[in-house]
Amino acid sequence: MTYKVVLADDHYPVLEYLSTSIPWDTLGLELSACCSDGRQAWEACQLHQPDILLTDIGMPAMNGLELIQKAREVNPQLQTIILSCHGEFEYAQKAVKLNVAEYILKESLQIDQVIAVLTEAVARLEVKLKSRNHYLQMEKLVSQNHAAIRTRFIRMFVEQPVWDEAEWFGQAEAMGIHLHTGTPYLPVLAVPERSYELERRFGGVVNLQFVMDNVLQEFLEIDGIIQFALTERQFILFIPLPHILVRNLYEEFRDKFRHVQRMAKLHLRMGISFFYGEATTSLIDIKKQIQALLDSHALRFYAAEGAIMKYAPVQTSGEDLFVHYSEILQQLRDCIQQEDSSQIGAKVREIKQYIGDQKYPVESVKSWLLKMVMELELKYVVMQNFVSNFNSERLQRSIQEFETLEQLMEWLEEFLKDKILMLSSMWKQNVRKEIAEAKRYVMNHISEKAGMEEMAKRLGLNPTHFSRLFRLETGLTFIEYVTRVKMEHARDLLNQTNLTIVEIAEQLGYDNVSYFIKLFRNFSGMTPAEFRKSI
Repeated sequence: MTYKVVLADDHYPVLEYLSTSIPWDTLGLELSACCSDGRQAWEACQLHQPDILLTDIGMPAMNGLELIQKAREVNPQLQTIILSCHGEFEYAQKAVKLNVAEYILKESLQIDQVIAVLTEAVARLEVKLKSRNHYLQMEKLVSQNHAAIRTRFIRMFVEQPVWDEAEWFGQAEAMGIHLHTGTPYLPVLAVPERSYELERRFGGVVNLQFVMDNVLQEFLEIDGIIQFALTERQFILFIPLPHILVRNLYEEFRDKFRHVQRMAKLHLRMGISFFYGEATTSLIDIKKQIQALLDSHALRFYAAEGAIMKYAPVQTSGEDLFVHYSEILQQLRDCIQQEDSSQIGAKVREIKQYIGDQKYPVESVKSWLLKMVMELELKYVVMQNFVSNFNSERLQRSIQEFETLEQLMEWLEEFLKDKILMLSSMWKQNVRKEIAEAKRYVMNHISEKAGMEEMAKRLGLNPTHFSRLFRLETGLTFIEYVTRVKMEHARDLLNQTNLTIVEIAEQLGYDNVSYFIKLFRNFSGMTPAEFRKSI
């Protein structure tokens, strides 16, 4: 760290000598000002806020002792060094009273002596800095521990029964949670939007909590509000509402929530949603409402981003979403095969509208979508001949992160458009369009038997010529390619479904289960049963 120095002396030769002879940078110092009288030096101290003041005593406008006294009133940690022609005891005595670090006589002035004195002053500043940093760290630790204790207290309040309200209010007061009995409180759940993206951007979930906590404290200016970080992504607010003003304050608080949202967007590019209950004086009612807010996954999922909503139970559909799986999967495949991005956008909006109207359970929607994108991913990754790139865990993790239907559908549209780009690139890489068509046919008819001669006939090519072209293009015979595609799909079905080995063989067009098992063993080094056990 570099420390600032103000140098004051009414003798210009002394100022010039010290300013040019002392290796300020080497000592870790910055000479902020050279002053020829006391008043000028005092103005420099106010402007630069130095760490060290090196001053003469006998100066016009203001003497050095007055200067030190005034400067020390502003900065008690200031290191002061007197440089003077006066050797009388009375000056030294006054200097001691002002906690002057050193007293150097000009008559015996040597630059090495000044350097030594400045070095000692720097050392004292370093010790004080370390001590202050340690104090701040301890203060931060105490603050964090206190916040953690408050959080645990509220978690216990939410998760465990409250047997004695008076005792609970007493414990809350002891922790600095100043709730007033008889005052209605409005319970509010505040959550950051796209929290996993924010976590990555802010450098971790702890930093995300810190940012969110500070945003609410700085911009949500409500007297008597109590704020808790229940988890890193869930913040509980207790907002006091005086009886006579309850009806008027609801809209006022919504305005304050909107203000927080605007400020968070403006300064941090983050969204925040607020969900609130009913104001009540009953501790038990507050507890029940908080539990309902925390459990309202469907309310959050189907709300638009940046919501300010009153809690209301969401009635989810009892219909099985998977009834529509095959139909929609085929529609999405057709859009990809036709390389129609505009149709993709329209189809995703249609899916979003339908799911939003029916309000299926959140986990059902995510499971449905995960199965669909995994099947599409596997299909087109295999077509690219990069089977090892398939990562089901990555897809599952991505989908689980999304908090709203809006985010989920936004991601789905991008996923499908990426598949179009990949497919377009893949076709361009193929020298012969007939080979691309053959691959496309195999991928889209994986449950059918596909022979080399039948495929050549379908493409209007001589079987021998087609066989030679396919091997030249892919490095595999047509039958080897078909087998590999089917075995990759078999591996996916063994991993993701509870289908029996017989059912999987049938789905892939194998009448002979033993033959299917043999092919799978040649492909993976183990039987289907062994592979499933190893997962």
